[in-house]
Amino acid sequence: MKTINCNFKKKIGFVAILCLIFSSFILVDFIQESLKPMVVTATETKDYVIDDANVLSDIEEDQLEKMCKTASDSANCDIVIITFSYGYDGSVMDKYVRNILETEYGFNGSGSNCDACAYAIDMTSRADRIVTSGVAKSSISQSKLDSIREKAESKLANGNYYGGCSKFVSDIKTAIIDGTHVPTTKEKLTEHFAIKLLIALFAATIITFIAVCNAKAKTTTTDMTYVKNHKYNVNAREDVFINTTVTKRKIERSSSSSGGGSFGGGNSGSSGGHF
Repeated sequence: MKTINCNFKKKIGFVAILCLIFSSFILVDFIQESLKPMVVTATETKDYVIDDANVLSDIEEDQLEKMCKTASDSANCDIVIITFSYGYDGSVMDKYVRNILETEYGFNGSGSNCDACAYAIDMTSRADRIVTSGVAKSSISQSKLDSIREKAESKLANGNYYGGCSKFVSDIKTAIIDGTHVPTTKEKLTEHFAIKLLIALFAATIITFIAVCNAKAKTTTTDMTYVKNHKYNVNAREDVFINTTVTKRKIERSSSSSGGGSFGGGNSGSSGGHF
């Protein structure tokens, strides 16, 4: 019995050592990945705020420029603010702004499906409009886009043009990120990795300790268990299969087919109103 108990303890110890070695390799790899320097690629300079209507002060325009740049990098989508006084509205305003987006912007390149979004304000027609393309169009629902415009629009109505524009930038960035980001397997595994690893090692240590402490061979039978009056006392039992019963029930199916509607995300490409 002592030999069996000793061998069992050795096996438990060997498994525990393997677990620790494997965890150490993972931890070292994670630390190396974390220490790698971030590579920042140079990008062309873009004007994220075009204030042709002069509704913003120089300080406000500079702050919005930085805000749009940061939000664009976070959302992987160019977020732009454009003001003018041309009397544009509706489809005319949409076409004008969209042409600017497709020719001058796009986080990953310009074109008809570039990743860009603009908030346009016309001071003559008192119209405001959000125009979306690419990821900004596919990741935000129409109701959400309308809500973002209405919140910014309410500030414009009070003459707070900087407040309306900054509200748009903040809300549109959040909406794009929430609608597009799906955590990768690596992100899920490495999130709070150190804490998870420590918990796993602690649990493994406790389980191993308990297993070793309880690894005592217990004798449940002896050579006299099946002997009575110097005779074997063993009863033989067996199960004999006789038959089986199968019950069938007919499932009625409708002969007519019903088409289900598909629910897709995204928006029409714009949302417009007046302030």
